[in-house]
Amino acid sequence: MARLRAYLTGRKNLAGSTLALVGAGLALADPVGPAGIVLVIGFYMAGALAVPSNRAVSRYGWDPRDIVSALNNEIAAVSGRVPPLVIERIQQIELTIRSEILPGIDHLPPGSVELYLIERTARDYLPSAVGAYLRLPGDYVSAQRGSRGRTALDVLLEELGWLDAEMRRIAELVHRSDMDRLLAHRRFLADRFGRNDVSG
Repeated sequence: MARLRAYLTGRKNLAGSTLALVGAGLALADPVGPAGIVLVIGFYMAGALAVPSNRAVSRYGWDPRDIVSALNNEIAAVSGRVPPLVIERIQQIELTIRSEILPGIDHLPPGSVELYLIERTARDYLPSAVGAYLRLPGDYVSAQRGSRGRTALDVLLEELGWLDAEMRRIAELVHRSDMDRLLAHRRFLADRFGRNDVSG
């Protein structure tokens, strides 16, 4: 319902409706019968399609829906190709971003390093880490130990742990901002209703 309301009040519908009125005027000026309906619909479509989609990328530099989609695509692409523990770590990162960061993403300042890290984690850092692991031969992954005696799986899990910790840090910033707003509203109400026993 919200999407429908947004479309009806948006630029696409306004442009389409304007051209549809022009088409209706032409159909009335020179009656063409049932073809007039096609003319009106065609004018509406031309107007609506002429206006570019108003995607939510301006403030963040990317669309939050694309971030969730990229993470889900990564999970689907590597399922069955990596150990279950890797999938669990990726799913944890996806859950933190989807359920803890994105709902309160407006609390992060535009152009902040946190916004950059969210996008890069979903589209680059995480896929690159898993991709490097998957490019190793199977017998090398399972038997060989690399730097400091760690296996390729150890290294990948360490990298995913870093990404998970960073996303949790960003989620904490979002939660702290929510709490600050709650406390500010509490102080406002206390001042409005003359409550003097409010701390914080």
